[in-house]
Amino acid sequence: MKFLLIVSLLIAACGGPGELGDPDGRRDRAQPMPLNKVFSDSLTWDGDDRADWKIFYVEAPGLLYVTVAFDRPDGSCEVVLRDRFGAHMAREVQSNNPKIELARRVTPGRFFVWVNAPDEQCASQYAIEARIDPD
Repeated sequence: MKFLLIVSLLIAACGGPGELGDPDGRRDRAQPMPLNKVFSDSLTWDGDDRADWKIFYVEAPGLLYVTVAFDRPDGSCEVVLRDRFGAHMAREVQSNNPKIELARRVTPGRFFVWVNAPDEQCASQYAIEARIDPD
């Protein structure tokens, strides 16, 4: 009985069985994303890939742009830029537009992007890029 309790506590601590198969479904498993390169990924509503985390590093201060282009213009996906501690810096929800662009002035450091599918209309392929215009 103790074994079952320990196993269920471990599963709950990991975020549940739905997130175990998603390699970038949690911030601690964010996929590295070098600056100035376009990457593609997808969100699925029926599966266990409803959110993706990306991580990148900025080495010089400047204006940071994060651009996400979805293949469905009618979705309600959300994109959130977070700092190294996970604190919210910018957020936008897709609204009849296949493209979201976040812009923030930043100093050198580590940043995260969270791409989320809050409902099934957001199931989509997307391309994502982070770039910086140095000061």
